[in-house]
Order: sequence, then C-alpha cells, then structure tokens
Amino acid sequence: MYPAKETWACLALLACFVASALHLNATLLETVRRVKAISRTREQRLRPIDSFSYVGRDYPERLPIERQLVKMIIEESNHYSLDDPEAHDEWLWTAPVGDNHIRLGPEKRMFAVAMVHQLHCLRNMRIDMLRDWDKLDPRRRAHDKHCLNYIRQWVLCDADTTLEPGDWTKRNFTVERVGAIHTCPDWRPVFSFIKENWFEFEDWAEEQGFRK
Repeated sequence: MYPAKETWACLALLACFVASALHLNATLLETVRRVKAISRTREQRLRPIDSFSYVGRDYPERLPIERQLVKMIIEESNHYSLDDPEAHDEWLWTAPVGDNHIRLGPEKRMFAVAMVHQLHCLRNMRIDMLRDWDKLDPRRRAHDKHCLNYIRQWVLCDADTTLEPGDWTKRNFTVERVGAIHTCPDWRPVFSFIKENWFEFEDWAEEQGFRK
C-alpha cells in the first residue's frame, strides 16, 4: 500500500489529468461548433439568393448586398440632440423608407435588419427620455429595457478595438470636435436596398390586392 502522502499526491495528479481532459474536450467541441458555423456562413454566401426557400431557418444570414468598408470620423455634432426643436425630424430621418422591415422570398417573408433595429431603439429611447418614466405605459418601459439590452449586446458583438484618447477631461469638446477614425461597413447600400425592397413590396402588395 502507498503511504497516505503518496496516495493524496496520486489522487491530485489524477484530478489534474481529468480536469485537463475535460477542458480539452470542451475546447475541441467549441472549436468544432465554430468551424461548423463558419462553414454554414460560407455556404450561405455561395448560395444564390433565389435558392433559399425562406421557410423556417432557410434564409440568408445577411442582406444580399456586397459588404464594403468605409472610414468614419467620430465627431461632435450640433445635430441629433435630445430635445432641440429639430431633434425629432433629425432622428426620424435615421429610419429608412418604409416600415423598418424588408420582405424576401416568393411569399414576401418579413425580416428586420439589425442596423435598422438598433436605430429604431435609439429613436424610441430618446422619446421616452423626455417623459416621466414612472408614468410611461408598462409596454414602453419593457420596450426600452429590451432596447437597452439589445444595444449592449450589439456593442459587444461589434467589439470595435479602435483606440481613443483615454483622458476625456483633458479634451475641450467645444474646440476639439473630431475624435478617432473608425473602419465600418458602409451603411449607404443598406438604406438603398431597404428603399428599393419597400417599393417592390408595395408593387407586389398592390398586385395581390392588399393595397388599394
């Protein structure tokens, strides 16, 4: 028989091996999951847009537009304030033409576009910030909570690693209006696609007798 100290040492070593094996298995499973997800995304990108049935989960993950990058200078602005007289109209024009949705497929299945959803959340949160929270309809409070969490997750998903000066107390925002330069997907083709899609849907709805 082993002495007590050697027994405990063997058990500790065995526990380390088991923990390492479990960690390795978990890492391998996560790697396999990511590889499969990447493969599915690549397969979707190779599929023609008209090959999707738009039934259940059989639809593209992204808008069928070419993804191009642009430079965006983050700067202070006199526009898009909380309560200036022009604020309502300025924020209203962050919405695309239509009803904030697109329709795809032969049955014109409705989808939301994440960017448009995020802007919708900002517009509604701005409106409710001007009101008495305690007097808001519970449904609006629930919607604002949804939006706050949705934007939180979007920021994490985007994970922009552009470096910005850290000490904001040393910056005169009245004079130093320009901040960092970020590389972003071009949002203009998104608005153009949604606009064209809306007019196509309007024509289709009229042909089907849904519009008079």
